[in-house]
Amino acid sequence: MTRNAIIAIAALWMFSLTAVAESFEEGTHYQAIGTPVSTPDDRVQVIEAFAYPCPACNTFLPHIKGWEARQPDYVEFKRLPIGLQRGWDLFARAYYTAEVMGLGDDAHQAVFDALHREGRTIRNFEDIAAIYTDFDVTTESFINTAQSFAVDSRMRRNRSDVQRYGIRQTPTVVVQGRWRITPGSFDSFEQMLTAIDYLVDKEAEALGLNDQEGPAGDEEQAADVSADS
Repeated sequence: MTRNAIIAIAALWMFSLTAVAESFEEGTHYQAIGTPVSTPDDRVQVIEAFAYPCPACNTFLPHIKGWEARQPDYVEFKRLPIGLQRGWDLFARAYYTAEVMGLGDDAHQAVFDALHREGRTIRNFEDIAAIYTDFDVTTESFINTAQSFAVDSRMRRNRSDVQRYGIRQTPTVVVQGRWRITPGSFDSFEQMLTAIDYLVDKEAEALGLNDQEGPAGDEEQAADVSADS
C-alpha cells in the first residue's frame, strides 16, 4: 500500500469520526447533569439505570451487553437498579442482594426472563427470591442477605444516586457522572449506543486514556500494512 493510500484512509477515518461527533448535540441527544458527580480519573464510568419490570430495559439488555463486551479496559460499566414506580424497590433490593451474594450476569438475565418471557407474577419479595433458586441459592438465604447491612447501604446509596443523576425514566445511561442519555432522543438503540461511544471517547480523550489506542496505534498498523504490500 502506498503512502498516499495510507494518508487517504486515515483522512477518511478522521472524517467519519467528525461526522459522528457532529451528529450528536448536547441538549438534543444527551443532557448535562446539573452538578456533575465526581468519578475516578483513571477510567470512564458508564452506568446503566434500569428496572427489571421495564419492557424497554428488557429489549435494551442484549444491546448494552454487546456494547459492554467490546469496551476497552479503561471503561468501567456499572448498573443502577431503579425504583421509580410503585413496587420496583423490591427488584432493586433483589439486584443488590444478588450482587452481595456474588451472583453474576446469568442471574441478572434470569430475572428479566422470569418477568418478560415466563410471565411470572411477583407479589412479594419471596416470589423474587424464588427466581434465584436456580443458582444454588435458597429462598431463606436470599431473604436473609436482603436484610443485611451491606444491601441496606447499597439501597441508601441508590436513592442518592438516582437523585444526583436526575434519572426520571428507564433505561437511562450516565457517562462519567456528567452526561445523561435516554432512548427517546434516538431512532434506535444502536444509534443511542453510538452516542454513548462518542461521549466515552470524549471523556477518555480529556483524561488521556485512549492515547495508546489512538493515532500511535493507527500508525503502527498502517506501517504493518505498508510493509506487507
